[in-house]
Amino acid sequence: MTALEAVAERRKLRPGEALRALGLGVITGAADNDPAGIATYSVVGASVGFAQNWLLVLSTPLVIFVQQMSAKVGAVTKTDLAGAIRIHYGRGVAMPAVLLTVLANIISIGADLLAVAVALQLITGVRLLYFVVPVAAGLGYATIFFDYKRLSRYLLWLVLAFASYAIAAFLARPHWAQVLHQTFVPHLQFTSTYWFGAVALLGTTITPFLFFWQTSGEIEERRGMQALTRSQFATAVGLITSNIASFFIIVATGAVLFTHGTHIATAADAAKALEPFAGPYAKYLFAIGIIGSGFIAVPVLAASTAYSVAGLFGWRKGLARHARNAPDFYLVLGIGFVLGMELAVAGVDPIKALFYSQVLDGLVAPGLIVLLLLLTSSRKVMGDFVNGALTKFWGWAAVFVMVAADVALIYQLATSGLPK
Repeated sequence: MTALEAVAERRKLRPGEALRALGLGVITGAADNDPAGIATYSVVGASVGFAQNWLLVLSTPLVIFVQQMSAKVGAVTKTDLAGAIRIHYGRGVAMPAVLLTVLANIISIGADLLAVAVALQLITGVRLLYFVVPVAAGLGYATIFFDYKRLSRYLLWLVLAFASYAIAAFLARPHWAQVLHQTFVPHLQFTSTYWFGAVALLGTTITPFLFFWQTSGEIEERRGMQALTRSQFATAVGLITSNIASFFIIVATGAVLFTHGTHIATAADAAKALEPFAGPYAKYLFAIGIIGSGFIAVPVLAASTAYSVAGLFGWRKGLARHARNAPDFYLVLGIGFVLGMELAVAGVDPIKALFYSQVLDGLVAPGLIVLLLLLTSSRKVMGDFVNGALTKFWGWAAVFVMVAADVALIYQLATSGLPK
């Protein structure tokens, strides 16, 4: 598609069609801020204040171009990411990438379900254990039995919950000059706490499960190559919106919790800890954001798990298919919900593992991005839709930044040990 054709295509869109076209991109961005992500940003804000705001800004173009490459794989090849890696580089390369992603996904599903239950307990006063199974069952039912279009509409409405974080940030009354200075001027600290946070922040922002979701989502949308430009624009809008919400989470927790030396381990801890300093509204707003984000992210995490496993083994797949037409895909999807629910209600504390699952994502992501770059830069695979110079630059920049953070973390662990 030429640039002139792309412009003509955009001009033909009616306002309602343009809004619907943003759907997958907005859902992708919202899923990026699941309770695992909210916990990570909250821990970062509480432990280092605004010192990593600049890294959030830097990650924005990186994640946009990585997700756009993921979308292009689906739109051009009509093959999911795991399937494309298996076809072009062999199952031996695809399998470890899929298995590590699935491991992080299952931990995140369990932690997200528990985080939603804790947030509901904060609001209602009812014990969290009464919420885990109904929430998991309800989300599982919607994901399995709603068709893709209906599920997408449900997820889009939930995006409104993220407005709560902007309000919470203003209620926290931060020193905005300091916030802006540390947002646009890089600030490094050579401690294991700082680099754990940096790797986790990058891992939850440029996160592997979204690569698989985005690729398969393009196939589910069935928009064709003529809509690729529109899809990439939607992806950019969704991810910018997501990182703005992340910014406000760090501002709210940095302004209150870091300033008062409050230590937290979860997003729910952050919600409770905000109340004495920013008032009860901040607690409820933070809790509402956790609930909304969990309702978006858990179906996306489960679907991403099913897409990646099905692609690895070449099974039929797709949320647009009936369960009897893709039984293996839906079996994996259901198992993902069950394992996540078991993790949430068992003696194992998935929340404690939550932050480390994001670190795992930060370690896995660079290898997957390299595979994405190789796929989308191959004329044999992509034809005339190979990466341009700008996409290659930002793609390799994402690899460099994430590997640099990983190396710095490993070095700090070797010299200083685990953060206390």
